[in-house]
Order: sequence, then C-alpha cells, then structure tokens
Amino acid sequence: MAGWGPPLRIARRTARRSIGRTLLVAALIGVPVFAASWIGLMDKAQTPTGETLARTTIGSADAQLTVSTYAKLNPWPARPSLMTGDPGMLEGTDQQPRDTSKVDPLPFLPPGSTTARALTEVGTVDVRGPGADTSVGLVTGDGRSKLTAGTFRLDGGQLPGKPTEVAVSPSLAEYLGLLDGDKLKADATLTAASGHKYQVVGLARTFTNPSLRTIFGTPDTPLATLDPNSPIVYLADLPDGTDADALSDRLLGNGLALLPRANIVDPPPDPYGGSTDAGAVAVMALVIGFGILEIVLLAGTAFAVIARRQTRDLGLVTAAGGTPRDIRRIVLAQGLFMGAIGAGGGLLLAILATLAGRPLWEKMLSTLIVSNEIPWLSLVPIAALGLLAGLAAAIVPAISAGRQTPLAALSGRFAAAGGVVRLRRPAIGLVIFGVVSTIIGSIWMSRALVEAQRQVAAQGEHYRATVTPTEQIALVLLGITATIVGLVWMLPNLVAKLAGFARFLPLSGRLALRDAARHRHRTGPAAAAIMMSVGATAAIAFAISNSIAADAEDYVPESLHGDAVLRFSPGGVTYSPVTAQRVADALPTEKTYEIGQIVQTGAKRNGPFTPTLAVVTPPTATQSGYTLMAVDPAYIARFPGYGPQAAAALRTGKIVLPSPAGIKDGKVPVSSDGDPESKSAITVPATAVASAPTAGQLSTSALISTEAAKKLGTVDPYLAVYQLEREPTGDELNAVAKLLGHDDYLHVEKGYESPARLWFLGLMAAATIVTLLGVAISVSLSAAEGRADLATLAAIGAQPRRRRNLAAAQAWVLGELGCLLGVGVGALYGYTAHAAFGSPHFMIPWREIGGIVIVVPLFAGLLAWLLTRSRLPMVSRVD
Repeated sequence: MAGWGPPLRIARRTARRSIGRTLLVAALIGVPVFAASWIGLMDKAQTPTGETLARTTIGSADAQLTVSTYAKLNPWPARPSLMTGDPGMLEGTDQQPRDTSKVDPLPFLPPGSTTARALTEVGTVDVRGPGADTSVGLVTGDGRSKLTAGTFRLDGGQLPGKPTEVAVSPSLAEYLGLLDGDKLKADATLTAASGHKYQVVGLARTFTNPSLRTIFGTPDTPLATLDPNSPIVYLADLPDGTDADALSDRLLGNGLALLPRANIVDPPPDPYGGSTDAGAVAVMALVIGFGILEIVLLAGTAFAVIARRQTRDLGLVTAAGGTPRDIRRIVLAQGLFMGAIGAGGGLLLAILATLAGRPLWEKMLSTLIVSNEIPWLSLVPIAALGLLAGLAAAIVPAISAGRQTPLAALSGRFAAAGGVVRLRRPAIGLVIFGVVSTIIGSIWMSRALVEAQRQVAAQGEHYRATVTPTEQIALVLLGITATIVGLVWMLPNLVAKLAGFARFLPLSGRLALRDAARHRHRTGPAAAAIMMSVGATAAIAFAISNSIAADAEDYVPESLHGDAVLRFSPGGVTYSPVTAQRVADALPTEKTYEIGQIVQTGAKRNGPFTPTLAVVTPPTATQSGYTLMAVDPAYIARFPGYGPQAAAALRTGKIVLPSPAGIKDGKVPVSSDGDPESKSAITVPATAVASAPTAGQLSTSALISTEAAKKLGTVDPYLAVYQLEREPTGDELNAVAKLLGHDDYLHVEKGYESPARLWFLGLMAAATIVTLLGVAISVSLSAAEGRADLATLAAIGAQPRRRRNLAAAQAWVLGELGCLLGVGVGALYGYTAHAAFGSPHFMIPWREIGGIVIVVPLFAGLLAWLLTRSRLPMVSRVD
C-alpha cells in the first residue's frame, strides 16, 4: 500500500459507513472552531476597519474637521498622522476659549470645498408622552447632507431639515406610541419638557448603542443647549489633489484639526510605539493551548472508539500484506479527514450563523453590523488549529492500532494493558512543583493585597483595593499549567493504581474500576478532558464567590431597608416636583423625602458644572471637606441610634457633621465648591454626631435641614426617598418604569442581592455537559471493547440488568475521577481569586463544589443506566 491515496480513500469510505461516529468526532472539533470563529466574526463586526470604518465615521466626506475652542493648536498631538478624531485630545497654545459657534471653517479651506455638520451627541433632552416622562440623548447635525450619508441608519422617513423637525430612534418611537405597526405615524409629534412640539419626520439610529432612545435634530434646533466653548465637528469635501498634510499644518494655526479619510482607512503607526500586555498574551496563549489539548483528549478518546470498532478491518489489511505503517496511515487519515470536516464545518456554520442571525446579534451586542467583512487572516488559523487538533487526536490510536498482531486484530480484540504500574516520577514532580508554585504565588499576591488595602485606608479612601502584580500572576499560571500537565501525564497509571480499591465496591463497581484500569489508554484521556473542563468551571465558581463577597463587603445601601430610592441626574431622570409626586402616587408611599445639594444664590454655571455649597474643614490625611446635603430631619430620625440626636440638631438649624474636625466655637465655614480659596465662606452653627449610618452619602457628608438650607441658597434635589407601606407589586413597578422611561431608575432597597444563582446554574450546566460528553465517549468505547466479556457474563448466568449497572458504574467512576481532579485544579485558583478580587476572606463555594463532585457524576451514571440496553446478542470469542 504505497502513499497516502489508499488510506484517504479508506478514511472517506469509513466516514460514510459510520455517519454517527464521524459526526461525533467532527462535532468535538467543530464546536470549538465554530465558537472561536463566531467570536472573531463578531469582533470584526463591532470594530470595522478600512473603508467601512471611514464610511461610518465621516460618510462620503474627504476629511473630518474639528473647530477647537483654541485660536491656535499645538502641533502635538493634533497632526493628522497622530490624532484619533477625538476633539477632547486637542491642545491649544492659547488657553483662552473662544465661541466655536461663530467660527466658519470654509474660509480656511481650499476654494471649492464644502462642509456639513457631523452628527454629534450633544447632551440629553427631557420629553413628555402620555403617561411617561423620560430623558433621552440628543444628536444634532446636517443629516440631509450627502456628506453625512452612511454615518447613521435610516429606518424610515428622513432626518430633519428644519429646527421644528426631529427624527427619533425606533425604541423612543415605540415608547412614545408614535408607531403604527413598524411604520411612523403620519401625524407623529414629540413634546419637549418646555411644552414645544416638534414634527417627527423619520426613524434613525446610531451605529453604536442603536437601542438607546435618541432624538436627531438640526444644528440649530431649540432642543440643544450647546456650550459655546465646546468643539464642533464638521465633515469636509475637499477639491481633488488637495495635500491633506500641508492643509492640516495650515489649519492648526487657526485652531482647526483635520483628520483625512486616508488616516481612517489606513491608520498611521502609533507615534508612541504601542505596548503589549505580556500577561494578557500569556493568559490568552494558555487558554488556547488548554482548549486545543482538551479537543485532542476528547477527540482522541473518540478516535480510540473508532479504531477499536474497526479492529477486524485493520486486521484484514494486515493479513493482506499491510504494514504497521499502513495501519497508522489509515487511522491518521481518518483523523485528518474528520478534522477537515469538523474545522471546515465549524467555520462554515459560523459564517452562516453570522449572516443569518444578523438582527439577533445586533440586538445582543447593542451595535449595528455595517458590513459582512470576513476576517480570513484570523479565521484560517483557527480552522487550521482545528484540523491539526483532529490529526493530533488520532496519533495515539494510530500507534496503538499499528502495534496489534494480525491474530488479535482479526479476532476483533485489542490487548488490554498489563504489567507493573508505576506513577511516572517526572509527572509527580510536575504536580508537586505546580502546587507549590501556585501556593507561593497566591500568598505573595495576598500580601500585596494587604499592603494595597493598608495604603487605601491610610489615604482615607473608600474604594476596594485589588492587585494584579505581573510576577505573582505569572507564578500562579506557571504552577497551574505544571499541575495540569503532570496530572494529564500520570492519569492513565493513576487510574490503574485506583483499581486496588475495587475490592471495596459492589460487583458492578469492581468490574467498572478494573475495566478502567485495563483500558487506561482511553480512561486517562477522557478523565483528563473532564478534569480540565471541570477545573475551569470550578475556578470560575471560586472567582465568582470571591468577587461577590468583595461586592457585598463594599455594598452601601441607598437608604433603610424597604425604601424606594429615585436618583435624579442629567442623563437619567430630571427632577421636577410633578415627576416626584407621580412616582409617589404610583407606589404604596407612606411619606416622601427629598435630599438635595445647595446652589448658592447668584452662582453661575461653569460649563456643565454647577457650583454647590460645601463645608470647609482643615485638610487632613483623610478629609478635606464635606459635601453639604439638605435633608428632612424626619428622614434622619428614622435611623436607629444616630437618627434622633442628629434630627434634633437639624431642627435647630445646625449643620451635622460625622466628625468634630473643623468645628470651631460651635461653627463651621461653608463655601462654594467652585471657590477653592474659600473667599466667600460664611459660618454656620454646627455639631458633630458620631456613628453616622452607612447609607448613601450620610456617613461622608455634612447635613442641614431643608428649611435652614433655603436661607443659604436654592436646594437642588438629586434624590427622592419613598417610605413604603409595603413592598410594591410588579404592576406598580412597571407603572413607575413606564412613567420614568427605564426599569433601573427606581431602586427598592433590599440589601445586597447576589447575582450568583444564575452564574452558578450556568456553571453547573457547563460542567454537566462536558462531563457527560467525556463519559459518553468512554462508556461507549468500553461497551465496544467489553461486548465479548458481557456476553460471557450473560452465558454464565448474569442478569440482563448487569450490563446497565456496569455502564452506570463506569460512567460514575469516570465522572467522579474527572470531577474530583477538576475541583482540585480549580481550587488552586481559589486563593488567587481571593487576592485578585479583594475579597475580605477566602470564600469556598461549598454548595457548587458539592454539586459538581456529587450530583454531576451521579447524573452521568443515571443517564448511562437509562440509555444502555439490558440485553446483548451472543458473540463468539477468539482466544
């Protein structure tokens, strides 16, 4: 048998005859290829490059032109080869801002140029609808210009061309009841908070966050309250032959920055040289390597099933003159053939799923897919890795098949492993080295965490300290890698060693454990694959538990348990007494309390910043002043211990501080936080009440009663607290969500609510699926190899259910071994997760670990028992 031609033909015919086994191996290879390819396609869809990126950024224009707030720009980093198009990066030589709305860029461009205002988000707008008030984003620009075409998606109608016209996103149109089916109503109008009405002429979305509620207006729409000192972005169409670099140099002297289309299509090199996170690269390489190893282990075990089932066919090849090399080539050709099917099928399915499921992916990713570019340079290596994984999975079965004698092969049996079993010393050394390295790295990281926490406490800060030191992480990764490699290496012989405990088990257990030891060539890889997958899920369980413990430690309740809290903000719900009252009416409210900041009378806005009053204290290592909050004393009185004393002081007009620092002669200075030198400070009576509750900002703020605050300035409420008579129903919460325009604006305080349940259910499902997959492959192989033994047992009087019991025992033994080792590997990561996430103490997810170790193997055994036939036809034996 010369060359690879006959083995490939045999592989093709074998695959056609055994469709089920072929699809199984192809799926083992194809599913990871599909997942990796789909992720690559989605990443490409979210981050377009080249002409696609240029079209979505500047439409059909030749360049993006930014009118900065400076009369002259620094050449660094505003040059076209360096800028990113972000106006916030521009730096000027003249720090005196100018009114950008009065700057016409056309006179500075070559004759024949045209410009259009780019669609730019400029803030939020409060709109009113039937039974609903909400704040939405506002995008302005020359939407009807041909230059802006392609920078947005038009779902119907057109963008506005007059100040009295607007376009809205489909989500906002649906919320306000402006749709007739999926079409915009002919008489659709939008009412702003000011009462002015605007004609809605179209449905449009931005490419990023297309599901957000958005309004599109003209640059001169009354909806926009633009800061005259903010940059303005234009799209420019330049005459043919314009030298963009030379033009950019000239424009810098007039405070204009040019981003040519060529720089978007083909970005110049990073002037800073870029940087590579070696730790991230190492982790990615580790994940890819372990993924390939797991494919090889699972697919290799499945190939062993195929090789064992065609033992007699291979024996016929040997009897006809085939050499061991020919036998190896036949099995390797099957691995190559099935690897090609799996890798090619996975890649093709990923492309088809991306194209066919485009609306679903857009909704899931909250972005619009603007092109169907396929990143072949990244997909081809993924498919090649899948193909090589299939070939590598067939190596060990090919070697085993080539060692068979003709008589053993013609009898349809593979010889079982025998001889003295010894655990390999290098493997034991790797495991010991890995465990020690992981423990040392974790302790080292834990000490770094303690030091970081100490530094944060010394600075008086109130955030969670976490650490990600490179050396410690590298040592932990090295330790975990060495441990896994050592366990994979020693697993076959470890299985054989465990057979010594078979005498303590019932008959089916003894048969199962001894069968696993005799055929450790398949039990070892299958258990290793389960170990690696369960190790990953166990590691994630530790990470989630410690992350949740850290979150619970840092959680600060908004108010007392059972209160409903509504926060007002420019990007969310804008405060109005009507809105606050309508929310109170929709809930079972007993009383409403408003908490606000104090705007000093006559204070002027500084751009988006509104100066508010604050208590000035002598600077210390932990405190330099307090935010001054206006509250109702009756609200403070509800807090046990601290509340009655603080409320009594508030009713007398005093400011209540959490510390006596800064109080002199019973008074404290109060000044605007826009007055850093406290030139306009006034003194107000104050007292200190210790043990302020950890709720909202009560423990870190100065408090004053609302009545006393009105003597200092205007109270600007930013929080409404509703004392409820009972827990609100789902219908009541839905009514509030409809009123506010979002589900998350109102928060009912119930303490820290852990999201662990859904996470852990997902982890259990993942561990179960992978365990069942490895168990199914190994048990089916055991059934194929042990058919003659089972027939003999039946002949000497064994009951028919013995075969089911044996299959269940084999599934349980394999699943238990893989799950135990996997939890051990995952536990190595456990203490590292404690340090990395800043958990207050080492959390062990006992319930989840118990489920993986006990429930998953039992479920695998039960499933094997249910799916195994009791009776088996008699077969002949050749000894």
